Amino acid sequence: MRPAADSRDPRASALLRSFSPGMPLQDRPVLLGLPYDGGIPSRPGARFGPKALREALGAHGTFDGQRELGEVVDMGDLTLASMNGARTHARIEEASRNLFAAGARPIFIGGDHGLTGSLIRGLAAARPSLRLALVTIDAHLDVREYDNESSLSSGTPFRRALETPILSGARTAMLGIRYLANSRYYLSWAREQGIHLYTVEDIAERGAVAVTREALSRVMKDADALYLSVDIDAADAAVAPGVSAVSVGGLSSREMIDVVRTVSAEPRLLGADLMELSPPHDENARTARLTARLLLEILSARG
Repeated sequence: MRPAADSRDPRASALLRSFSPGMPLQDRPVLLGLPYDGGIPSRPGARFGPKALREALGAHGTFDGQRELGEVVDMGDLTLASMNGARTHARIEEASRNLFAAGARPIFIGGDHGLTGSLIRGLAAARPSLRLALVTIDAHLDVREYDNESSLSSGTPFRRALETPILSGARTAMLGIRYLANSRYYLSWAREQGIHLYTVEDIAERGAVAVTREALSRVMKDADALYLSVDIDAADAAVAPGVSAVSVGGLSSREMIDVVRTVSAEPRLLGADLMELSPPHDENARTARLTARLLLEILSARG
């Protein structure tokens, strides 16, 4: 049990500063919640992720061992509940475009992972000449085929992202991939695109930091900027039961932290998302606390 509030031990929840019109966003970390899980075929609940993450910040402090973390502009949550899938994705693409056009460095919290495709499409609309690199931390490839905007799901975001002119397979790395969680067909497709794939076994054998550094060296060769996308289901079910697609054999919490910390230290990091936290399936808020810790790692690396 935590002791009573102590002004000499501030909580990370105090870092959130509510957005007000006219507030400058250039080069500032900006938080935006995406409370939508319409693209998840089973185990709904990720729409409650943004609220749970903000609450879990209270379990963490603000001193990262070297300095106090700075404020984060909190834009609140987009209003999405009454929208259908196609309208939701259009709304999210618009919000992403506006934030990147304003020069913000957004961190999106979801929400189903299918929304990431629209986030990157928004970035492409704001910065059409950008050469983007992408690092994903996810048990799954999420490159499924889709028919139209109404058939998007949590399994399609990176197929859509790779259709934008700013991204290529050679500038994409996927870490935490699990065999028996991805089909031969989609693994072959990903390799054909030139995507750099790193499995849970690679990370266990070689170490999270070494693998992440190698991935960054490959995708950043001719990139102007980097985007990080984290699906919390990359973590093992023992440490993160509160996700949309729970499974065993994933990354430890230490490995998740090390990968996110290493990626976030790249100076060209332009934006990030933390997706698929599903509070109804969590146990003692430990998945929410892990997700909140990952958010703080991103903020810490940015100085």
